Amino acid sequence: MLRMPAPNLPSFHDLPLPGGFILSAIALVPGPMIDPIGRSALAKTVIEGRRIAIVLDQAQPPDEQSISIYHEMLEGLTVAFTSPPAAVADFCEADFEREARLALQRFGIATPQSVLAFLTAFDFA
Repeated sequence: MLRMPAPNLPSFHDLPLPGGFILSAIALVPGPMIDPIGRSALAKTVIEGRRIAIVLDQAQPPDEQSISIYHEMLEGLTVAFTSPPAAVADFCEADFEREARLALQRFGIATPQSVLAFLTAFDFA
């Protein structure tokens, strides 16, 4: 089985996103991480004003890093938008995870271009 390369995280630095948001950075940190309600997490998104940052557990294999990027971008923008697109308005955690896994199959490794195409598919403009 071929191993997928890791996403080029510096290529996401200051990426313009739909709705006037900016992806300021994606960083790797030693895990484990805990989410706000005490569960184990592989990724975390921080939204400050119009800036979004993603933190990934560095122990994730490359394909899971891409899945986490797709997941966090879709979920983060859904939360950040005052009126998110109807395609994602009723999503729960499992929906974001399913769509992120499908994105890896459809778009491959997460790149700035693939993430923007993924978001466009859900009507983020």
